Amino acid sequence: MINNKHLFYLIIFTQFGVAITSYPYTMYKISGHDGWISTIIGGVIVQIIILIYYSLYKKFPTKSFTDYTKLITNPFIGTCINICYFIYFLYVVLVVSMRFSDIITIWIFPKSPSWLILILFLFTAYIVAKNDILTIARTYVLCTFIFLIFILFLLSAYDNVHVGRILPIGHSPIKKIGSGGYSSFLEMLGFEIFLFLAPSFQDTKKKLFTLTFANIFTTIFYTFIIFTSYIRLSNKENGFIIDPILYIFKTYNSKMIESLDTIFLSLWTIVICATVVSYIYIVSKDVHNRLSLIVKNRKSILFFIILLIFAFYPLISLNVIKRETIVNFGSYLDPIFIIIIPFLLFLINKVRGLIN
Repeated sequence: MINNKHLFYLIIFTQFGVAITSYPYTMYKISGHDGWISTIIGGVIVQIIILIYYSLYKKFPTKSFTDYTKLITNPFIGTCINICYFIYFLYVVLVVSMRFSDIITIWIFPKSPSWLILILFLFTAYIVAKNDILTIARTYVLCTFIFLIFILFLLSAYDNVHVGRILPIGHSPIKKIGSGGYSSFLEMLGFEIFLFLAPSFQDTKKKLFTLTFANIFTTIFYTFIIFTSYIRLSNKENGFIIDPILYIFKTYNSKMIESLDTIFLSLWTIVICATVVSYIYIVSKDVHNRLSLIVKNRKSILFFIILLIFAFYPLISLNVIKRETIVNFGSYLDPIFIIIIPFLLFLINKVRGLIN
């Protein structure tokens, strides 16, 4: 059983992933140098969604999301919703894995085959995900030092900054800042795993405080990242360099440390892997609970998931399925599974409560 501390680390390690290296670039393309304001707005949106999630949890404190989808709707519709969520989570794992292999290939091992990097990455995720949720959470706690090292690395960029690069504040149109806030919200996804972990919670209070604190930490961390990039790089560089964080580390000069970007990626791989671990654990655990009479070992389901994810790689590398199409498809799936479906379940549950 996991306590509030474990829940906090499970959420933040799932939220931070491979997108963090390109986050300033993504936000700059939408909101300009006011992207840091959009980040704060994104954190507010996350908090609103968290309140909806917590309301569902309070109604069914001992059940997983996949259990009360059937109670709120009916067994057939609930099962269909659950299957769609499992497919969505596997889609997230696929996108994260592809992006990771691309970054490692470009920045560290340009001559190594990306399929080999992908295999090693997925195999590592399998090794961790086959454990129980408490072991996984404790592993995340042990890896907290990575965030501290990342902060120290970013502070090294403050030897040559210009705060005037983010001025004037609020110069971008409100529509663009708001659009950036929505995009920032999508970059912070990962908190939704809270809905699926309820059966593993200890009977402790302050879960809403834990979720809120995790959201505040994530929002501040993302704001710090984007603020650093904006005052360290010129406007032209922020709008042109896809991975500005890695670029900042790459240009760092020191007699003691060389290739700061390589050191960072070596450590941050653990955080990216944690994102994948959280999702494949949830899928494998829930599927195993429902097919325990047929499949005795959860590891078999995990192994099948890894093979399924890797099976898409040849289709993508051979352009049978375009990489851009897969990535862009997330803009349609994310709001459906993160906002719309939970909100509809929340409304149905409230209406039924009023009727009864």
